[in-house]
Amino acid sequence: MEYFKIIIVGGGLNGLGCAKRLKENGVEFKLITEDIGGRIKISSDGETNYGAYYITADCHNIMPYVEKVNIVHFAKAHFHKGKECKKCEECKEHYHAYSLRMLKHIPAGIRLLIELFKFRRHHQKVRKQALNVSYQELIEADPYLRNYYHQKAGDFIKELGLESLTNEYLEQFLWAAYFTDPRDVSTAIFLGVLMTLIVPSYSFKFYFEKLVAPFKDWIILDSVIKVMRSGDWKFRLETKSGKIYECDILVLATPMDIANRWLAKPQKIKGGINVNYYHLRGKIKKEYDVAWYNFFPIEEETVISRESNGTYLYFYGQKDNIAKYFESWEIIYKDEWRPALFFLGDEYVNENPESNLFLANDHNVPSTEDAFINGQYIANLILKSITKVGS
Repeated sequence: MEYFKIIIVGGGLNGLGCAKRLKENGVEFKLITEDIGGRIKISSDGETNYGAYYITADCHNIMPYVEKVNIVHFAKAHFHKGKECKKCEECKEHYHAYSLRMLKHIPAGIRLLIELFKFRRHHQKVRKQALNVSYQELIEADPYLRNYYHQKAGDFIKELGLESLTNEYLEQFLWAAYFTDPRDVSTAIFLGVLMTLIVPSYSFKFYFEKLVAPFKDWIILDSVIKVMRSGDWKFRLETKSGKIYECDILVLATPMDIANRWLAKPQKIKGGINVNYYHLRGKIKKEYDVAWYNFFPIEEETVISRESNGTYLYFYGQKDNIAKYFESWEIIYKDEWRPALFFLGDEYVNENPESNLFLANDHNVPSTEDAFINGQYIANLILKSITKVGS
């Protein structure tokens, strides 16, 4: 058995953010993870992102570790609406984002844009303080954000008169972002994802080797399968390889469904969303042969993206309809996330449920940038606890 004062479990952006901050302050730790990157999952050749697909220009904290590849243009989206009909093609409509049919949505679009700029100001203000104050405290202290964190997007859509715009454009785009009906998530998530309409957004490469370089010797590539508590307020961890580790301070930088398995008192969390996907090369059918994105009605639970190297990403919900969209295909990679995201509900999790136990995850505010910020916030909590014990 090996002992370390601090152990971080999980190598996603929360865990890496925590590790970065601790290292900068000269605090030793071990980070145990089966991989580096978490939900930023990348193809074996490093060219295709399977997880987080784009970042915005507002991602200032992670920007030093990424290379912007292509700007994400909403204009490159191709929409499909209606149901397939064996007798005629007219039953199913195909249209671009910026087409004449958009003209009737201009008033609703203006109302939405005004709200997006307002939301961005509030969110950016919160981010600037979130290294030292929890997102929960900051959101609850801001009446505007508090309302939108707890309000369902469906109610917001009705209040702002966005029903038609949502039916023809937003619901298809947003299903591609979080794989569920956009009306079922919070207004804060709804607006957060739509930031790409007003902030430059980019596909990207994440250089994890640059981020982990300062503490790469403190990383253990393994998988924790059991967490126990010993009688002296320490934690004992068992890994898949059979190793046993003990620590005084434990950081669970894992999704909350995993963290809950190891908590003495599991917490109520938001509902999860599942998704499946293929990375493939092949011949796509003519009606879907477009420059970049194919967005579909939410009933189809499908999105297809043509990558810059000519391959495709095909995401789907419950039913695999790959033959509906492709004439022929060769699978490069296939996987499923169960769950992919925790977006359904407005619960907060307590990030410091025990004096020496910390939860670093993106449950409370989900995004790549906020996950990295939150990991550093957890590190700052640990630094304060160490200072308090030492004084």
